[in-house]
Amino acid sequence: MQDEPWHVKRRREIEAATPIKRKKVEPFVKVPLWWIAAAARHTRSPATLIMVELLRTSWKAKNLAFPLPNGRLEKLGVSREIKRRVLRDLERGGLIKVERRSRKTPIVTLVLL
Repeated sequence: MQDEPWHVKRRREIEAATPIKRKKVEPFVKVPLWWIAAAARHTRSPATLIMVELLRTSWKAKNLAFPLPNGRLEKLGVSREIKRRVLRDLERGGLIKVERRSRKTPIVTLVLL
C-alpha cells in the first residue's frame, strides 16, 4: 500500500467516507382486482374500484391517456352514473383530465403530481 500513488490512496479514503446514496422509492402495492371489487362492494364504495381500474387500465395501455368504457366497470358492479360522478370529482381534484366526446367513451389522462 505504501507503493501506491497519493491520488489512489486519497480516492480510497473518500470512497470509504462517503455514505451510500439510496434512491427513494415510492411504496407500491400489488392488489388482486377481485379483492378490491369485494372490498368496494362490502364498504359500499364503488369509487375505490374506479380508481384502481383507472390505474390498471393505464398500466394495461402503457400510456397515461386511455379510453374508459362502461362495460368493464358494469361487470364489476359500477353504474355509468357513478363512473361519471367519480371522474368529475377526480378531475376537479386535479388527479385526472377527461376528454368527453358526445356519445363516445371518455378519454382519461392521469396527471402525475
